[in-house]
Amino acid sequence: MAGVNQGKEENKRDGQRGPRLPLVPVEQMPEKTRKMILAGGPTNSLNINKMMAHAENSVRHYMRLGSSLLSQVKLDAHLRELCILRVAALCDSYYEWYQHEKMAREAGVPEEKIAGVKIGPDEGCFSELERLMLEYTDEVTIKIKSTDETFYKLAEHFDHRELAELTLIIGFYNMVARFLENTEVQVENKRINV
Repeated sequence: MAGVNQGKEENKRDGQRGPRLPLVPVEQMPEKTRKMILAGGPTNSLNINKMMAHAENSVRHYMRLGSSLLSQVKLDAHLRELCILRVAALCDSYYEWYQHEKMAREAGVPEEKIAGVKIGPDEGCFSELERLMLEYTDEVTIKIKSTDETFYKLAEHFDHRELAELTLIIGFYNMVARFLENTEVQVENKRINV
């Protein structure tokens, strides 16, 4: 039976650590998973998807949900990426931060706000809506349930769909961060010292 440490020795080179589990080679994936990863282009061939492929009955559903939260939501992309970066900062998830810092720039998030996300919602660079959304992200990530005050203030700015989408994004990317950190997925073509 293959254990967690299988392949671990090959990942220890020059004092650097590799992931806790080996990435699943595309050619070893079930056909449906392989087709989904290959059809999706470079985004789907990320190391997180190759790691998630160990959960072969869940990986395609994970990829579909992630894709929908990135491309089929009403929530503004600028706000979405600030939220995801905040989750990454709170969870200390380097991989998640690395991937979404690029996406935040593509969505037009200014450098000052990207840096401010690491500090928190009270950083002076954020609009009132951004600050409320980041407070909500903090509360849902840290306390699981937000306060009524934060929720209802946010509801003054977002409709029901946007509130549901935001909450799903926070939950999804918390799950992603926990998966990444516990399997120690590394950025593509980059070794990270742990």
